[in-house]
Amino acid sequence: MGVVAALADALNAREDGLKLLLSVLAGYPLAVIHRTFLYNKPKNVQHAFFVAIGLLLYVWNYGMAVVHSLISILAAFIITNFLPGTQASIILAHTCFLGHLLVGYWYMETDGYDITWTTPFCIMTLRFIGLVMDVYDGVHHAKLRDDQKETAIRDAPGLLEIAAFGYFFAGTLVGPQFSFSRFRSFVNGEYLHEGQPRQSALMPSIGRFLAGCTYMVLNQWGNVWIPDSFFNSQQFFDMSFFWRWTWTTIWFRLTMYRYCAMWLMMEGAAILSGIGYNGKDKAGNDRWDGVRDIHILVWETGHDYTSVVSSFNCGTNTFAKNHIFRRLRWMGNKLASHLVTLMYLAVWHGYHLGYFLLFLIELACVVSQEQLYHLIARTPGWSETLAKPWARPFAWLFGKLTISYSMGFAFLMFGLIKSKYWIAPVKSLYFIGFIIYFVAWPITYQVLLRVLPRKPKEKNLLKQKPVHEEKKEL
Repeated sequence: MGVVAALADALNAREDGLKLLLSVLAGYPLAVIHRTFLYNKPKNVQHAFFVAIGLLLYVWNYGMAVVHSLISILAAFIITNFLPGTQASIILAHTCFLGHLLVGYWYMETDGYDITWTTPFCIMTLRFIGLVMDVYDGVHHAKLRDDQKETAIRDAPGLLEIAAFGYFFAGTLVGPQFSFSRFRSFVNGEYLHEGQPRQSALMPSIGRFLAGCTYMVLNQWGNVWIPDSFFNSQQFFDMSFFWRWTWTTIWFRLTMYRYCAMWLMMEGAAILSGIGYNGKDKAGNDRWDGVRDIHILVWETGHDYTSVVSSFNCGTNTFAKNHIFRRLRWMGNKLASHLVTLMYLAVWHGYHLGYFLLFLIELACVVSQEQLYHLIARTPGWSETLAKPWARPFAWLFGKLTISYSMGFAFLMFGLIKSKYWIAPVKSLYFIGFIIYFVAWPITYQVLLRVLPRKPKEKNLLKQKPVHEEKKEL
């Protein structure tokens, strides 16, 4: 028995999970090495360091399966250098990277939560698809919108630079997602202060590390307190409906802390390396949220679906917004674009039916929220009442309970993975999420639209202002 296996046995943890955690923690000393010795070295030297370290991390975790990442790096080089700016490059990118990932899922998935070579490869998949699309934008730079120009790549990267982008130690295993333009700016020294690494990175890095440790402890405690097997036990089925749903919601929060912990720890290493720099705030202080995957305060206290979506898995959501959703404007329908984007993310997660059902419920929740806000805005007295200080705590509590219980139900189909494990607990909850968001609320909304009074239209307006501004969809 190896050292890691013995340690995993002593901690009652999975060896593959412990290896992944140790690899994430290795990001901190590696960041120290880079910011001490390599930050001012030529680009090729830095790239070679990132590639060597990334390869070692891959081999240690997944052995010969590292070949999958090597194949993708070669494919990314060929596509970006020989087919830049063509529609064929976009199609080929999805075939080579997303198709490769899906084949890997087919052969590697089991009945449980898998930690295999597909775990980091799903990060590399979106990273290289984004790279190909950014190179495509670079070729068509004159036709781009302002948001696309920020990430467009006008000179195609070489093989070593692409490999370094894919293997960068503070992002290759569990994220965060970041654009190639950010990586190139980091290597070029654009985030340095007077030619030196920014010392202000230290405290934010420590803060994210400590927050990650806290979430890790809570998740491990939750695994013992409410194991996944609990939801198919007689003890669970003997509970009342209210308590079944409540325990599901508590389990959902504790399980999500697994993702929060890994993202926060990896983000801390990314901040320490310097790639997390994001300019100055209004007070002139350095911002370190450039590769943020979770906004802790918003995630914990947000009381509507918009706050949840905007605060969690931010890197992937940014990719989906910029590279999928906004490029579907040709469909002429925001709801259809949103649906296609969420189904894209479901496919990226894997084949399990629960992934698609979760994202479908997410879409229904967001649409229902917008419909509720529309009713509040058009009905006399509602907005004014909810704006009163005494009403705000009640509105917050209603929103928090609504999103927590809704997400708890939906997450059963994601967290328990296989339908044979989640179908019984979902049935025991009487498919409540589907009934509320696909039957009860749509009917209620149509009735309320017809029976509630409307605010009188304002007169003498030179130009009618839109009722809603464009909201963050993902």
